[in-house]
Amino acid sequence: GKTKKKKPLPEITEDEKPFDIPDTWEWVRFYNVVDIASNLVNTSDYQGYLHVAPDNIEKNTGVLLPCRTVKEDSVISPNHLFFNEQIIYSKIRPLLRKAVIAPFDGLCSADMYPLNTHIISEYLLLILLSDFFNNQVSSIISNRVKMPKINKTELGKTILPIPPLAEQKRIVKRVDELLALCDDLK
Repeated sequence: GKTKKKKPLPEITEDEKPFDIPDTWEWVRFYNVVDIASNLVNTSDYQGYLHVAPDNIEKNTGVLLPCRTVKEDSVISPNHLFFNEQIIYSKIRPLLRKAVIAPFDGLCSADMYPLNTHIISEYLLLILLSDFFNNQVSSIISNRVKMPKINKTELGKTILPIPPLAEQKRIVKRVDELLALCDDLK
């Protein structure tokens, strides 16, 4: 096989930009900074790997819950092979904001996308969990009531506010500090 060329994504119009960002930031389409790493494999070759399904990710938080092996979950259908530090994003019922940075290599449900990013993973995770991103997804899947899903093309067209690398690091650090403070207050 030949690989399909991606169609060029449309320019981001002023009407699409929901708010102003600093001059050093830029609006980009999802596909400009993220690659969906589809890598479906036969699960029989990965029985000892940990398995991540949407139910293994706490909604809205980016927290991975306990996982079992592919064998323990009796997985038989093809799953995506993912790697440590990739983001795993649930494409099924995406409004639940089930996304996490993988802490190990494993397999995830075909209802999830392993993501490689060209920006700081922790910053992308913050965006994926944000109201801003969720509102975009909500408008895309608004007519899908029975089993809402977002496909690769739709996801690729969403827009993201991207600051310079140093600012991404600063934002992630500050959010981590604030979350730690919230935990202390509990």
